[in-house]
Amino acid sequence: MSVGVCLRCGHRKPDYAGVCPTCGHMPYQQGLLVAWLLSEEHLSTEELAQTGERIQEGVVPQPTKEMLDRARQALGVHPEDDEGLSVPQRLGLMALALLITPAVGVVLWFSWRSVRPRAALQALWASLPTGLFAWAFIGWWAFTGWLR
Repeated sequence: MSVGVCLRCGHRKPDYAGVCPTCGHMPYQQGLLVAWLLSEEHLSTEELAQTGERIQEGVVPQPTKEMLDRARQALGVHPEDDEGLSVPQRLGLMALALLITPAVGVVLWFSWRSVRPRAALQALWASLPTGLFAWAFIGWWAFTGWLR
């Protein structure tokens, strides 16, 4: 790893993802992305020193969405960081698959597979079986003549 600045106290630390020797803070999840942005991987040595001074003065780092996306790309996505879909979200997705089409889950899976891998798989598994079961039931119903 590379040298970074602590998000909490602004002092230099030997590993941007590690524990700060000054204050004991260790970044995790979203904080790890900001820690990468405040490291030699992203900033020059001069910018790192200036950022550390600003944090010590009380300025809280506020990275933009684009900067966080760049950090996500650089660090890779860890599935354990993705909390997935909540129960109401999964039930809503199943309702959409029943009433409209299971393609909603496929589209969510395709768009989230690299950013939110756990939620992507949950979307796929909530919508495909539900939608396919519903369409199979409708097909069976139509084939057996119950619709006449």
